[in-house]
Amino acid sequence: MGPSARNYRRLGDRVKVEFNLATQVQFLKSVGPARARALLRLGIDTVGSLLHHYPRRYFDRTNCERIGRLHPGTEATVQGEVLTSGERRTRRGGSLQTVTLGDDTGVLFCIWFNQSYLLKQFRPGQRVMASGQVQFHGGKLQMAHPDFEVSDNADGGAGLHTGRLVPVYGLTAGVGQHWLRALVDQALERCAGQWPETLPASLRRKRRLPPLVEALQGIHFPANSDALSTARQRLVYEELFYIQMLMALRRGDQQQRTGIALSAPGDLTTRLVGGLPFQLTGAQRRVLAEILADLRSGRVMHRLLQGDVGSGKTLVAFIAALFVIEQGYQATLMAPTEVLARQHGRSLTGYAGPLGVTVETLTGSTPAAERRAILAAVASGEVDLLVGTQAVIQDTVHVPRLGLAVVDEQHRFGVRQRGESGRKGDTAPQAHVLVMSATPIPRSLSLTLYGDLDLSLIDELPQGRQPIETRIAKEKEEGEVWQACRDEIAAGRQVYVIYPVIEETEGQDLKAATVEFQKLAGEVFSDRRVALLHGRLKAREKDGIMAEFSAGKIDVLVATTVIEVGVDVPNATAMVIHNPERFGLAQLHQLRGRIGRGAHKSRCWLLCDRFLAEESFARIRFFAANSDGFALAEEDLRVRGPGEAWGVRQHGAPGFRLANPLTDTALVAVCQEDARALLAGDPDLSGPDGRVVRQGLDAVFGRHVVPSAG
Repeated sequence: MGPSARNYRRLGDRVKVEFNLATQVQFLKSVGPARARALLRLGIDTVGSLLHHYPRRYFDRTNCERIGRLHPGTEATVQGEVLTSGERRTRRGGSLQTVTLGDDTGVLFCIWFNQSYLLKQFRPGQRVMASGQVQFHGGKLQMAHPDFEVSDNADGGAGLHTGRLVPVYGLTAGVGQHWLRALVDQALERCAGQWPETLPASLRRKRRLPPLVEALQGIHFPANSDALSTARQRLVYEELFYIQMLMALRRGDQQQRTGIALSAPGDLTTRLVGGLPFQLTGAQRRVLAEILADLRSGRVMHRLLQGDVGSGKTLVAFIAALFVIEQGYQATLMAPTEVLARQHGRSLTGYAGPLGVTVETLTGSTPAAERRAILAAVASGEVDLLVGTQAVIQDTVHVPRLGLAVVDEQHRFGVRQRGESGRKGDTAPQAHVLVMSATPIPRSLSLTLYGDLDLSLIDELPQGRQPIETRIAKEKEEGEVWQACRDEIAAGRQVYVIYPVIEETEGQDLKAATVEFQKLAGEVFSDRRVALLHGRLKAREKDGIMAEFSAGKIDVLVATTVIEVGVDVPNATAMVIHNPERFGLAQLHQLRGRIGRGAHKSRCWLLCDRFLAEESFARIRFFAANSDGFALAEEDLRVRGPGEAWGVRQHGAPGFRLANPLTDTALVAVCQEDARALLAGDPDLSGPDGRVVRQGLDAVFGRHVVPSAG
C-alpha cells in the first residue's frame, strides 16, 4: 500500500511523515517491505491497526515461579537455562520437539509438535522465559506449546522486556516478540498528541473511563495489574458501546420503515402443511405464529430464527416464503456455501413442485448462459423462490416483487450482508428479513451481535429422533472403529469420515482427506463405494457426489467441513471425526448433527491423537458428554472467545478484539443503556457528543453499514 497524501509533506527533496493513526506502518523505523508484508498477515497495515493488535497475554516478570515450586493444572511463568533440546518422530510421521529448562530447584520439559524450526532458537546455556499451563506427564513437569522468549542476556533484556508485565502478541513468520514490542512502543511515542478521542467526554466521565491514549498505553505496557484492568475496561466498553449503538440505530431505522403488509394465510400454506407426512412440532407452530404475525403487521420483520440441528428451521422458512408467494410476491433464501444452497434448492423444489411454485438456484459457479436465463426469469416474476449463495444479493440480481429474504446460517455472513438482504430503497415498502442459525447462539452473544433482531427459538426436535452416541477413541482403537463402520454399512447404512484439512502440509501432524481417502478406498473399505468431497471440487462435482450419497449410491463419504451445515441424509448413521481438537465445539456439534436424522441409532467417534494436550482433551470430553447445542456454544464461547468460536472477525462482525460477551455481560447491558440514552437525547447525532459517535461508527463499521440517525 502506498502512503496517504495526508501522511506526508515535502520539504525540499525530503519527505517528512506526519504520524497519526492512519499512517502506513511502513513509515515506522525498522519496517522494511518484507516485514510490512509479514505485518499485513496479522491485519496490520496502519499505525492504528498496529496499536489495536492487543496482547493476548502477559508475562508477569515481576514474579517468576521457581521450577521446583510449580503445581500441575496452574498457569505459570518461569525463567531457566536451556539444558538440552532435540526432537523425535511420532508414530504418525510427525515430530515432537523438546527443550529442557532448568534452574537451581528443578527441571521443566517444554514440548511442541511439528515445529522443528523452533529448535534453531535454543542453545545450551541460554536464558529462556516460558509461560503456559503446567502439566505432570510421565512423572515429569512439562508445558505444551508454551509462550517463550530466548535472550542472550541474563536479565532477558531491558526496559520493555523485563521487570514488568510484558505483553505477548500473536505473531506470524518474520515477526518476533522483541521486535513487535519495540515497534508498538515506537508507535505510541511518535503518535503522542495525535490521538482523536473516540468516546464522548460525557460518557467517559459517567463511566470513569480514561482517555484513549492512556488506555492504549495501559493495554500494551501496563504499569501494574490495576492499570491493565483500567485500560481493558475502557477498550472493552468502546467495542461494546459501538456495537450497541449500531444495533439501536438499526432497530430505530427498521421501526420507521414500512413493510409489505400481507393478509391471512391462503391456499398454498394450507396445502403444504396438510400434505406433509408428519406433524409440525409445537415449537415450529409457535415460531410460525410469531413470523406470520410480523408479516401481517405492516412493519418490516427482522427476526432471528434459532434452532438446534435437525429442528426443522428450513421448513418453517419455506412456509413463511409460501405465505409471501401466494400473495403475489417473491422470496429469496441465501446460504453460506454452494453445497448447502444447492441442497436447499433440491429439497425445496420437491416441496414446491406439487404446489406449482417455481424454485431456482443461483450460485457463483452457475454457468453464464444458465445464470442469464435465471436472472431473466426472476426479473419477469416467473421465479417465485430464488435460492443461492451471496450471488442472490449482487447488483445484477433484480427481484422486482421481493417480499421475504431468508438468510441461513446467519453467523457465517456479516453485518453488511444482513443489512443488504432485504433493502429495496429508502421510500419503498421493505422486504421482510428472516435470518436463521442452526449453530446455537448463547444469549450473551445474541444480545450483543443481534440486538437489532427479534428472536424466535425452535427448542424441540421432531418426534422419533434418537440421541447420538458419542465416543472418544485413540489411535490404537482405529481398527475397531472401522469395523463398527463396516457393520453399519452391512446393515444398509452410510458413513461420514471427516478430516480437518484437504491435503498434507509440511510441519503439520494432521490427517488429510485426500491422502486418507486413498487408504480408505484401497484398503479399509476396498469392497465398498467410497467418495471424496471437499471445498476445492467444482460445484457440479460436489453436487453429483452429494446427490449420489443422498441416493444411497455411496457407502462412505470422506469429507472436510464442507458438509458442516445443512446436509441431510437420514440413512447416514455413523461419523468418524479425525483430529477433533482442531474444531470448535459449535463446529463439532454441526458436524455430528449430520447423523441421527433418521429412525436408526447413530454413533459418532472422535479419533484423537495420543499426544493431545490435557486442556484439549477436556474440551473433547465435554463435547462427547453433551448433546445440548446451547451448552456447547456457551462452553465454546468461554474457552475460545467470540472471535475464534464464531468467526466474527472473519465474517464482518464488529469488535471483539478484547470483549467477550460471556464474561462482559454486565458491560453489554451498561453499553446498551448508554447507547439508547444518547440517541434519545440526540436522535440525529448532530450535537457535540453525537458527532464524535457518528465518526466512531463510520470508522468501525463503514458508512455503508450504519443507517442514518434521526
